[in-house]
Formats: sequence, structure tokens, C-alpha cells
Amino acid sequence: MKIYNILILEDVPFDVELMEREIKKSGINFSSRTVEIEEDFLREIKEFKPDLILADHSLPHFDGLSAMEIAKKECPDVPFIFVSGTIGEEFAVDALKNGAKDYVLKSNLSKVVPAIKRALEEVKEQQKRKKAEEALIKSHWQLREAQKIGHIGSWEWDIHSDVMDCSDEFYRISGIDKENFIANYNSFMSRIHSEDMEVVSENINASLDNLKRFSVDYRIVRPNGDVRFVSSHGEVIHGDNGEVLRVIGTEQDITRRKIAEDKLKQSLKEKELLLQEIHHRVKNNLQVISSLLRLQSYHINDPEALEIFRESQNRVSSIALVHEKLYQSQDRGCIDFADYLKSLTGDLFHFFPTDASKIKLKLELDYVKLNIETAISCGLIVNELLTNSLKHAFNSTEDGEIYVGLSRDEENNKIVLVVADNGPGLPSILNLDKIETFGLELVHHLSKRINGEIEIDRSHGTRFEISFQELNYRGRLPDGE
Repeated sequence: MKIYNILILEDVPFDVELMEREIKKSGINFSSRTVEIEEDFLREIKEFKPDLILADHSLPHFDGLSAMEIAKKECPDVPFIFVSGTIGEEFAVDALKNGAKDYVLKSNLSKVVPAIKRALEEVKEQQKRKKAEEALIKSHWQLREAQKIGHIGSWEWDIHSDVMDCSDEFYRISGIDKENFIANYNSFMSRIHSEDMEVVSENINASLDNLKRFSVDYRIVRPNGDVRFVSSHGEVIHGDNGEVLRVIGTEQDITRRKIAEDKLKQSLKEKELLLQEIHHRVKNNLQVISSLLRLQSYHINDPEALEIFRESQNRVSSIALVHEKLYQSQDRGCIDFADYLKSLTGDLFHFFPTDASKIKLKLELDYVKLNIETAISCGLIVNELLTNSLKHAFNSTEDGEIYVGLSRDEENNKIVLVVADNGPGLPSILNLDKIETFGLELVHHLSKRINGEIEIDRSHGTRFEISFQELNYRGRLPDGE
């Protein structure tokens, strides 16, 4: 329980005793000190630090009004109550005007306790209000500083009066002198760049009609001609009957971010053009290599060596085709592998002339995008398997079909590539771990490179099924690189 310090300015001990008796009877827990002169009064204010002062208005060497003036300077929040034998009405009014909380006649000391309680309760309320005001000031300061730091201004638009209340940061962002700005809707809109006015107006009107939030980025033009980019967000406040009362919103200066984004977009565009040019040049260089191999093959008489040259030429072409597709693709990092397979199989059928009525190509290709690493490996695999089928699966009198399939196994999160023919099939004793032909050895190596699993079915011709996941280049780098 709080112990109240009560300082009593009184020169009659009996009167002090009567006052203390009344206070004790009320149950107030207190400690008191009595003084008669100014020197003692000043000392006790500093040392005793009273919560309440009770004072006679007239003493032989001091007076209550002088004491009250001292108290107002030294401890302005401490309530001051006059307790006197005779107080004229004029004196009482002046005392209350000058800061006294109350006055009590010594002939009616029973009223001293209610006066004390009222004064102490008023002090509590004052302290609460003071704390609330301090918290509000602090909150306003924090909000103002936060708005400065975040470059965010706030505003509130009263629909009926067409008056806007805007924060200091709003004016700073807008570059407007607060004193010379008529804060209403038209003035608000006049700041906006002429090309953006319509979209801002449409967003605000839609928000008013639907009682929903709005969010829009636009440009404002400062009085000095500077253009700033802002991001505005607002919300409609309405009554219970749906009537729109006001709109509150914020504006954040995003000029730096917008400039950075534009620079980044420009940089990305330049990099895309550079990457596109790289793919184009790589494709051209690979085509040069392919042409050199073809020219060189004209001077080779050994059939076996000639075949090696031609197959190498096809392998180079299959890689060049990947870069060509990347050059043509909107996504410079990936290609539509189904589209790639259509081109590759068409080129191979053209390279190995066949009777179209006898050997048919069947394609079942789902839309699958692959990055360059995976696409090159898979392209070479298809090139080897399809070449093998075209060379060895059929004789000149047989009808046949070659099948190429591409699909996604969603359940196992894998891509499935199938190359099959209905020819006589591979030897049953074929062991993929001990392959003597370069083509199948290359297929085996490339399948491992893409972490693929090969299944061979010889029951109806030859069917190669390779299931794999797209390569992640970063994931394959050694630790620390």
C-alpha cells in the first residue's frame, strides 16, 4: 500500500494534530512533516518530496500564497490545499485560480479527507493523461521517423468535406509546401503525371464503388519538374449502411527502386542479346565443323572410316541444333525438347535415305523443357539410337517402324525418353557394361551423365527406355567451387 508524504505548513501544533487524526481515521497511509518558515518549506520539498501539501494561508513569518508559488516552481504536480481558520470568498477564488486544488476551513476538518482524496485522485488521472500524451507523442514521433526512413507518406481523404489530411512525409515526397497546398482531391490528382492520371482515377473509383482496397504505382511531378515514382495503397472506410466516409492511404517513394529495376531489366536484356549471339555463333561454328567433316569425307575411300566421319558429322549437327533452338527460344536457358526431337529425327531420316512406304517414323512427344546440358546429352542419345535403327534394324525389303517417345513420369518426378524399332532386335547376349560399338558405348556414358536408368526390351524388336531427371549444373559442382 502506498505511503503518501504530506507536508503541512502550520504554526499551531493542535491544528496539525487534528488534521492528522482525521487523515488516520480515513485509512490513508501517510507520513507527515510540519514546517513554519520558508527555509524549512524549501528544504522539505527537496528532501521529503511530498505527495500533498496542506497549508494555512497566514503564518507569523510566512504565508500560504508564497508557499504555493514556490511549490508551483519546485513541484508543480503536487496538489496544494489550503486549510485555514478563516478564508474569505475572494481569497478562495484567487487561490483556486492560481493553482490550489481545494480549501478547507479548520472549523470543518471532516472535509479535509474528501479534499485530499479528490486531489490525489486528480493527480493519478493527470499522471495517466500525461503518460498517454507522452505515449502518443512518442508514437507520432516513431511514425514520423518511420515514414522518413521508409519514404512513406500517409493521407486521409474525408469524402463529404473533400478535405485531405496529409503527413509531413507526403509533402516531402511531393516536393510541396504544406502551407501553400490546398489539400483536396483535385489538388491531390494534379500532382500526378498526365499519362498516369486515368489509371489512378480508375483505381480509386473502383475502390469507392466496391468498398475494396486499391494498389497502384504511378508517377508524380514535383513543382520543380522532377518526376518521382510512387507506390500507393489505400482503403475505404465506410459506415454500417455502406456509406463511404473517408479513404486512407499511403504513398511510398519508389524512385530509386524503379530506376534500379529499369537498369536491371536493361542489363538482363543486354545479357539475353549477348547469350543469343553466343548461341548463334556456337551453332555457326559447329555447322562449320560439320561442313568440314563432310568435305573431308569426300577424300576418304575406306568405307569404315567414311561411316565414322558421317556419324561424327551427325553428332556435331545434333549439338548445333540445340544451340539453334536456344537461339530461337524466348527462354535462353531451356528449349522445347519435343520440338527439338521433331527437327532431329527429320534431319536423320533425310541423312539416311529410306523408303517412306517401308520405314515409318512415329512420334509421341509431350511438351518438355530441358536446359542446355540435359538437352545436348539427350540429343546425342537419340542421335545414336536412331542412327543405329536406321542402319541396322531393317533390310531393304522389310517394312518397319521407328518410335520416339517423350513424356513425364509425374509420380516419380522423372522424364522418360523412348527410342524403339520393330526390327529383329539386338543380340540377347548384349551387356551394356561391356560394349564394343562406339555408338552404344556413347549412349551408356551419356545416360550415366544425366543419372538416367536404361531399360532394354528385346521382345518386339528393340526398345530403349531411359528415365532421368534434368541436370542441375550447380548441384554437380564439387564442394567449394
